[in-house]
Amino acid sequence: MNQLEQKLEQDFGIVFNQKDLLETAFTHTSYANEHRLLNISHNERLEFLGDAALQLVISVYLYKRYPNKPEGEMSKMRSTIVREESLAGFSKACGFEQYIRLGKGEEKSGGRERATILGDLWEAFLGAL
Repeated sequence: MNQLEQKLEQDFGIVFNQKDLLETAFTHTSYANEHRLLNISHNERLEFLGDAALQLVISVYLYKRYPNKPEGEMSKMRSTIVREESLAGFSKACGFEQYIRLGKGEEKSGGRERATILGDLWEAFLGAL
């Protein structure tokens, strides 16, 4: 995780005080399952938290940015922003795919490029923040 920590600090000015959260955010369930004896946490709970935080932040932004838009239109806009492909794009733009810890099978099947994994990674990263 050292390289990732350096990247986050240099590129984004983010310093993680709780290094374990960063490590958990970048650990896929497949990796944790393959290393059960080490009792490694995976990113699903942080993904849950990050998803909720992202929904709230985007909702507040749209609410303030478009004061005359009806709820239905803002919901559609939010869905476009927080869809899996968009979130995966954010992970790729940051180069996060090279840092995620995947199980061997997931790695071999192209998991590092899979939109679902990268979108979930972005949400877990936000949850860790």
